[in-house]
Amino acid sequence: MSEEKNIDPVENSEVEVAVDVDESKAEKLASEVVVAADVDALAGAKPKFKKFAGNNNSGGANNNKRREGSGGPRRQKRTEVTESEYTEKVVQVRRVTKVVKGGKKLSFRVVVIIGNEKGKVGVGVGKASEVLNAIKKALVDARKNLVDVPMVGSTISHRVHGFAGGSEVMLKPASDGTGIIAGGTARIVLELSGLGDILSKSMGSKSPLNVARATINAIQSIRSFREVAKMRNLTVKQMLFA
Repeated sequence: MSEEKNIDPVENSEVEVAVDVDESKAEKLASEVVVAADVDALAGAKPKFKKFAGNNNSGGANNNKRREGSGGPRRQKRTEVTESEYTEKVVQVRRVTKVVKGGKKLSFRVVVIIGNEKGKVGVGVGKASEVLNAIKKALVDARKNLVDVPMVGSTISHRVHGFAGGSEVMLKPASDGTGIIAGGTARIVLELSGLGDILSKSMGSKSPLNVARATINAIQSIRSFREVAKMRNLTVKQMLFA
């Protein structure tokens, strides 16, 4: 026969009450813990997310190390600077104003002379709103207008005249040791051309640009002995010693 146990209802109620009391205590303890955590945060406790920030930084540093280790530092491009054989001299910097609708436009005009002192010389003009840009344009223009100087030793073959605007320049051959007898921009042109002994005279306008262009015009009109002999249908010996 199976034995049946009788449970009193009074005992069951006592158990339920005890369980209810335990649950209320747990809720109070949980609320106290939450309040304590809030108080610690207000008191200046360090937040936990800073640890993650430090981990991210360390990870970024590791990534950088990996990049440096794998590919290595980037190579710098080599820039080779080639020195030009031409000597450059700025002769004139002039401020120019142009009247336009709404006011005046300011710009700069630069005159530059270049030469290699070996028989080549040129004059260039550049205009821009800034001096440096005007100099660059003038140098490009001077390289485009280079002229060959027909020399006989350190002088020229015959007397010539050059004209530009209101300026006139006369060039005359000279003996060894005379040097360059010239002034202004004409002297700069003759020095950069490579001539060492020459006489010159500037007449008319003294504008630096016109004098320089007149000197270039005189140099262009110089003819060598071979060119003159060819025009006369003679040899150089026949022309010189006839």
